[in-house]
Amino acid sequence: MPVMVHKYGGTSVGTVERIQAVADRVLAARREGHHMVVVVSAMGETTDHLVDLARQITTQPNQRELDMLLTAGERITMALLALALEERGARAISFTGSQSGILTDERHGRARVTEIRPHRVREALNKGAIVIVAGFQGVSREREVTTLGRGGSDTTAVAMAASFQASCVIYTDVDGVFSADPRLVPGARRLPHVGYDVMSTLAHAGAQVLHARCVDLAARYHVPLEVRSSFTDGEGTMIGDPASLEGPAIRAVALERRAAHCVLEGEDCAPGAEASVLEALSKLDVPIELLSLESSAGRVRLSWPLAEDEAAAFEEAWKTSSPAAGRWRLSIARGGSLVTIAGSDLAGDADVALAGARALSRAEIPMLGARATSLSVSFLVPAARADEAVQRLHAELVERKAG
Repeated sequence: MPVMVHKYGGTSVGTVERIQAVADRVLAARREGHHMVVVVSAMGETTDHLVDLARQITTQPNQRELDMLLTAGERITMALLALALEERGARAISFTGSQSGILTDERHGRARVTEIRPHRVREALNKGAIVIVAGFQGVSREREVTTLGRGGSDTTAVAMAASFQASCVIYTDVDGVFSADPRLVPGARRLPHVGYDVMSTLAHAGAQVLHARCVDLAARYHVPLEVRSSFTDGEGTMIGDPASLEGPAIRAVALERRAAHCVLEGEDCAPGAEASVLEALSKLDVPIELLSLESSAGRVRLSWPLAEDEAAAFEEAWKTSSPAAGRWRLSIARGGSLVTIAGSDLAGDADVALAGARALSRAEIPMLGARATSLSVSFLVPAARADEAVQRLHAELVERKAG
């Protein structure tokens, strides 16, 4: 039988009743002729509760011990789901990330999967068991428990699917991927198909439906990926190779609500200084996409947006790791939001950035910066105007285009 991977997020397993419903859904998929691997998140707000407990003890918890603490949440869910399946007469077994063979690097709190050795998972499947895997966690080569960062259970599921050449269904509390957050834009439409490239752009730009790294991993290994609701039986969104997807070109709007504007300036710079500083930036473990690069008369100015938590990590890494840090002045302005229009039809469409800027200007929404790529156009705006910016851009560049 082919292997199918299901992943259930925190709201999908938030109560015992929801876990019972997940067990029924997993068994239905099993009856359709699949070996089942089920990746689960912690129940509801469990992870937040565990973080709060740690911060009641210390404002700066040791990251290794925090990883040990946080992985308890997924272990609770996986055991409860295994019990629910056994109560229904199925054979089930639960594994932690390390027991599942999920190997990572050694970065606590933001580890990356380096290899999957699912020997125990494969053996259990061959014996007819449904395998429940704790998402969000793995083990380093030094045998230290690690976590993959918020949303990391999605990455666990795709990594498992890739190792078994299986399809993957991400079950969540929404009906699929929408052209904007329906809570901000009631008229947002469900997208039946999205290419890996556009979905990756949306995820990296703040869309909360999928973990960005899981989309990139799915694209690399051509994992068929679907997003569906665990609360209804309606259709979801298929994510795959753009060339194999039917339908019109996609446009959608994503919001990174808490963004910072980073500016790096150097004076009396020698020719080519911008290349050397860009090289220094590339060696830091923080994603950087430039808003602008200005170079004239020995002065170089670079600016780019980052999520606020990434900005703090970047600031520390720049001061401690970059040999150029002492010759450049870094300033970070917080309190902004990044609104991004993503689409498979943006390359060569020079009107998108201009139309977006005009829409924001008519609404008197200040633009702190802008960035255009072949797949996206982004505007940095004051956080207090972010919701309105999403609504305006969706109306002008998504609804009108679709119509």
